[in-house]
Amino acid sequence: MHRFLWVFAIVAACGNPSATPDAAVDAVPVDAPVTPVFRNPVNLPDDQLAQQALAILAPTSPAQECNSCHGMTRQRISYWRALSDTAMTNCITDLSLATQESAQKTIDCIRAMPTVPTSDFTVKNLGVYATAVRLPWFKFAFWRAYGDAGDAQYTAFQDAVAMPKTGDAPQLTQEQFDIVAEWFARGVPMLDDTLPTDPAPSMCTDGISSDVAAHVSAMATTGWRAVNRQNMMAMYGCGTETDPKNCLQAIPLASSTAFGATWDLPGHGTWRVLKDETYVTSYWTRSSPDGRFVGQGVANVPGSYILDLQRDATVTINTQYDPAFFPDNSGFAFQGSGQSGGNNNVCAISVLTSNPTNITMTEAACASAGTLGLYEHVGKALGGGDYFGIDSQFESDDGGKSPTLRDPAADFTAMGYVDFTPMIFNGTKFVPKARVRVDTPFEGDSSLSPSAKLVMTRVAGPGSKQLGYVLRKVVATPSGSTYTISAPEIARYCLSGGKPGFSYDERWIAFHHYVTNTNADAQALGFTGTSDPGFTPYKTQGAANIYLMDLRTGVPVRITNMAPGQYALFPHFRSDGWIYAQVRDTVADHEYTIASDAALLAE
Repeated sequence: MHRFLWVFAIVAACGNPSATPDAAVDAVPVDAPVTPVFRNPVNLPDDQLAQQALAILAPTSPAQECNSCHGMTRQRISYWRALSDTAMTNCITDLSLATQESAQKTIDCIRAMPTVPTSDFTVKNLGVYATAVRLPWFKFAFWRAYGDAGDAQYTAFQDAVAMPKTGDAPQLTQEQFDIVAEWFARGVPMLDDTLPTDPAPSMCTDGISSDVAAHVSAMATTGWRAVNRQNMMAMYGCGTETDPKNCLQAIPLASSTAFGATWDLPGHGTWRVLKDETYVTSYWTRSSPDGRFVGQGVANVPGSYILDLQRDATVTINTQYDPAFFPDNSGFAFQGSGQSGGNNNVCAISVLTSNPTNITMTEAACASAGTLGLYEHVGKALGGGDYFGIDSQFESDDGGKSPTLRDPAADFTAMGYVDFTPMIFNGTKFVPKARVRVDTPFEGDSSLSPSAKLVMTRVAGPGSKQLGYVLRKVVATPSGSTYTISAPEIARYCLSGGKPGFSYDERWIAFHHYVTNTNADAQALGFTGTSDPGFTPYKTQGAANIYLMDLRTGVPVRITNMAPGQYALFPHFRSDGWIYAQVRDTVADHEYTIASDAALLAE
């Protein structure tokens, strides 16, 4: 059995003990006119490349173990992959090192403070490429930048960041580095198939790979926001306006009401009140991509409601909770039917656009997707592809009905999974295909992006507390009557909050976070800490706020300022970028469906 070990806390590597450092390091003349190669391409299939790279980084023989090693896990490799992508994007941008300025810029980028030429070098800014520091390319970089003075600078650089750190550990040869670098450059394919399942996580480390920026860039012109705009989807509250920022102008501002006077935060958009409700919703709220229909479970009446904002009508529906709408506005899912309609849970949008007063779920355009479980999310592949629904292990989140002082627990186990249910629309109703399961140990509360190309999960940590969010790329390949699906990790965000919602351009997520009795949350609200008298009501009444996060940066921005006893929950996007959410107000004993232009203003 492999012993998965690693040198150093950030990035390190162990090679074959019979191998010696590449002799070319000392052979490079200081006046070499030709830049040494950074890495040579390796022509190996992904599975063989993964095996060889891991054999270099995690050798199997006890005699090859490195001192002070750290456990190698899928999460750690994914984190290093993110660091390496960032290094290639920000620092190692000119492999030719054509000028002194280019070499100097490369070297300074590896410093902890790149604008301070005397600041320390940090291995974090190199990722896995720290294993090449003793190879010819980096030595040449210092000669190009510093001339004859480069040797002393290069020695200090090696001492700071060259990996492996321990002097008696064998260094990577150029050939070994080529294999490792090729694997990381390809995005560490076959990682989950080559390394065993990770142990239960106990910490979180932020990391965002280059796949995220590439995906966001592609979706800007090809995602469902762009497609729906090209198809001239009529957006609720827009009329003839083509700029979504000018939509919903007739909807009352929350700031003009007594209950919503504090909700807006300067520079982060304005909130508008779509509906004032005297009933109590149950679990989450989700809306159609055109923003017209708002689905809600309802706690104090049988069944649920769908609000038709265009008609100002409340449509009763024979379901219980968990509404979801397909991104092309073709249909919706709603869990828990059965009182008079069997188990139908997926319907065409025609059931709603026919202007009903009640939906029984026995309508001809409704069908059963029996494998689609609770807390589902739905999406649709672009370019005429299939529809998808997902479900997974989940934590019930219906907070604010009583004081809620912590984010939902994260009791996800080693048996964590995401189940994909592919579906086709036959012109009348949705027809499911065979379900496909993807293992996601210790992850749950899965959300699917509109294009079905991304999944985001919440990650369990010690004490059932959430460690963060994991972003996975969905690779779905048709296979017979269904699909083969993999979902490699491409980012990890060390934040705590509820189940997130993706924007239709797949640049943003929005999530709610319950105010906890911590100094961090108190200070985020503008108080000095939990002992500040102004924070005292939050410790007894609770509250929840909504955050907006750009997937490319991982930086969360709070976009509500809820008073004690007010819970802003279940944020989600409509196609044009407006955010809808639900407010549970225990002070006024009302609920409100609200809308914000915060993401539009942040573009």
